[in-house]
Amino acid sequence: MPEVVTHRYGPVRGSGLNLCSLSDLEASRVLERLRRESRPSLKGDYLGRRRVTEAWLASAAREVLGRSFGAPPVYFFLGDFSYLADSSRPASLVIPLATLPADALTFTLGDSMSVAEEPGRRVYTLLEMIGLFARAEALAGFGFCDKDRIQKRFIEVQVWEWAG
Repeated sequence: MPEVVTHRYGPVRGSGLNLCSLSDLEASRVLERLRRESRPSLKGDYLGRRRVTEAWLASAAREVLGRSFGAPPVYFFLGDFSYLADSSRPASLVIPLATLPADALTFTLGDSMSVAEEPGRRVYTLLEMIGLFARAEALAGFGFCDKDRIQKRFIEVQVWEWAG
């Protein structure tokens, strides 16, 4: 199992931010700026879909972790995804997974917005992820570093308590 996680962010706005922590008006402004500057393919219904996804993630996290969280998660990739350029999130923070609170982490096998639309969707705890890595075939095809190429399949980490 990778020992690090990567958070990609825009240095002007700062790390550890979540679009869903903003009001609809503020979030819409951020999305419009992203569409103009670096992400023209963001769909018009992105914010609504993101909020539905985060409601599901919060409910699923509450179920598997046994408690509620007061803020939306901060998103990370499992592994080192600091190499390739991303104009919408040009900065990266790579930190040891062990420094994060195990009881405030959930994982999805892929981008949470895609996973949320799948039948049988679910989140995993850290202990469940360790179990999946023990059975290596369960994670075949997932990438854990973007040094040589973009990874189409990755594991997303939701950090529910982030002190920054």
